[in-house]
Amino acid sequence: MNMVRIRHIMEMRRACKAPPLLPPKLRKEGSESTDRRGPKDVMDLTFKVNTLAPERYPSRTFYFHLYESQDSSEGPWNLITESDRLGTDDVANLEDFLAIEFSFERLQWFKMEISEPSENGAQKVLKASEIFTIAQICAGPIGFPMVDQIGYRVAEIEIWSQLRDRPQPIVMQMEAKNLSTKLVSSNSNVYIEVYRVDEDQKRMLYRSEPTKQPKLLWRSFTVQSDDLYGSDGVDSQIEIVCISEEEKEGVIGQAVVSMEVAKAMEPISIFNESYKQGRKPIGEVRICRYQQLRVCSFLDYLRGGTSLKFAIAIDFSIRDPANVTHNDYQQYSNDIEFVVRCLADTLEPFNPTNSWLSYGFGAKIPPHYRDSNNFCLSLDVDATCQGVNGILNAFGKSYQNVHPLQGAKFSQIIYHLAKQAQNNFNRANEPLNYYVLFIITRGSIEDLKETVQAAIFASKAPISIVFVGVGCEGLDEIERMGNAGKRLEFQGRKSERDNLQFVNATKTRLECDNYADMSTVFLEKSLQQIPWQCSTFYMQNHVLPGKSSSESAETSSGGLTVASSSRRPSSAHGQMEEEEEARMRTTSVGCEGLDEIERMGNAGKRLEFQGRKSERDNLQFVNATKTRLECDNYADMSTVFLEKSLQQIPWQCSTFYMQNHVLPGKSSSESAETSSGGLTLLASSSSRRPSSAHGQMEEEEEARMRTTSSSSGPAQDHFRSRRNRLSTEMRSMTLDDSR
Repeated sequence: MNMVRIRHIMEMRRACKAPPLLPPKLRKEGSESTDRRGPKDVMDLTFKVNTLAPERYPSRTFYFHLYESQDSSEGPWNLITESDRLGTDDVANLEDFLAIEFSFERLQWFKMEISEPSENGAQKVLKASEIFTIAQICAGPIGFPMVDQIGYRVAEIEIWSQLRDRPQPIVMQMEAKNLSTKLVSSNSNVYIEVYRVDEDQKRMLYRSEPTKQPKLLWRSFTVQSDDLYGSDGVDSQIEIVCISEEEKEGVIGQAVVSMEVAKAMEPISIFNESYKQGRKPIGEVRICRYQQLRVCSFLDYLRGGTSLKFAIAIDFSIRDPANVTHNDYQQYSNDIEFVVRCLADTLEPFNPTNSWLSYGFGAKIPPHYRDSNNFCLSLDVDATCQGVNGILNAFGKSYQNVHPLQGAKFSQIIYHLAKQAQNNFNRANEPLNYYVLFIITRGSIEDLKETVQAAIFASKAPISIVFVGVGCEGLDEIERMGNAGKRLEFQGRKSERDNLQFVNATKTRLECDNYADMSTVFLEKSLQQIPWQCSTFYMQNHVLPGKSSSESAETSSGGLTVASSSRRPSSAHGQMEEEEEARMRTTSVGCEGLDEIERMGNAGKRLEFQGRKSERDNLQFVNATKTRLECDNYADMSTVFLEKSLQQIPWQCSTFYMQNHVLPGKSSSESAETSSGGLTLLASSSSRRPSSAHGQMEEEEEARMRTTSSSSGPAQDHFRSRRNRLSTEMRSMTLDDSR
């Protein structure tokens, strides 16, 4: 059996053992452990009404009405609230006039109206009206002029928005010590239960896993601030119950204490009524960790200056062009128009410039009609299109001029946008930009492996990718990829976060009866996860709203520690410390199999092979897994790891240049002997290549030179005379040429 056959057999075995390229479909929608929509933001709106022309109000009073429309700016309008009678002489401040839940996936239309009572006071006469959306006031206060029917400005309205405080997670960890051996044996499994105690009832907050004596340190757990303190934030009491799994032991002891005392991390005595009538403590428990985290939402980042950049990529490929009819071309064009209009109209308030990065792929483009999987939709050098009409005009031009391929490669588009987003994120002084890429396709994918790798790469960049399927067949692989979430994996590389999603536009249109329902359902499916994906990315990479990563610091009152000075993605997440600790425990196998690498990294100048020795120490080794297991929090992990991995580099750098006679700020030819008995650097060579001479080993160098000079004889004299003769001949040739 030859080697080619052996390699083939080994590759087949590896292929059989390899996991599937795409994870299977979820049985039930929404069965994943995490909510992919994230928490909703509630905004309190305040209206400031300033009447500019009181003389135009005969009654000197007016009313303010607020309407809402579920469909469009054309109505129908439903009255949701109105003010009492207001005077025209003063500025009316309507504080917290309306509370609204923010929704990214649909435009929330509202209409303001100013009316005044009629002469008899029985009716209200419309004076002026104005329409706005919630997306317009997300970034900050905004003003609207109120113009009457004849074009006269009668009032100005300024709208202010305030986000309601959300419950924040609190990480706690407990331990128990000095438990009485009369009540609990030395090998018992003990667990704790934590309750919040109200006036008439108590509610369980946490129950730990059993831990064996004598070291009773339970895992950290997370509770919400509302559950611990209540919605009013008043100091509450908790009850800590220590229980043994042994039936004959049961409850070991308990204590009721206020949270102010508990979070001071002082020992808390626990008592048992059956032990000396509860007068003597049987042990103590202590909260050894109390950390209140800060969870930022999508609106926090928008109000902090984060911008959204939208891109669209249209697949022109056709799997079976011979069986495609004119109706199929027309249907695909209609589907594209439906998707583009829905997305562009809804996202326009979040896109101040109304510009879209528009690309095409899966076609042969003019003038040479070569295969292309990444070209500007307008067939020009600029990929930017303005608004809905700009995108549709560019698509119509390409649709008429390109020749479709039988398959498309998605990876090039994904890599292109992901690298652009990552480069923008890595610039410390640039404002935050989060990219959203919509890929419209019929599903004829050719590079599934490369696309999976590109999606894994994109999970590290500030970008969300939405696959929009058109048609009812051939979309299984795209659907599985879009719904894979963090389960996406290829050759040991895993997706760091869930930034993919899939929606079938054709099925959505067939399920609904009218255009309004089609667009509402389609937008809900395609946009509902983007706010959560955006805020999750920045939280994972320790970027606070309104600040760059270099400016982010530890928030007050024990908030989330943001110690990273760069914007590059890291695997740490402030909200998921329990999962992080569990993952660290499961990856403890990283402490094995590194002996040879460790010995090489610590060998220094002792490294030798076949008589050749290392000239200097330029290697080092650090075990990242052991470092993480030795520390309790992310800040200590990063500090210890950086100290171990970077502390030798300055010394190695300076040692190299000192060995090769290069002074700071000078080339080797300019280096000279230092003053006052310093190190002699007689670097006559004009190159910086490493030499075997060392400034500290001049005696050995002189001895070698003496032994070399003592070996001169007749051969040396013959060589010297020949060199002089050649030199004379060259000089005479030069003189002849000059004459």
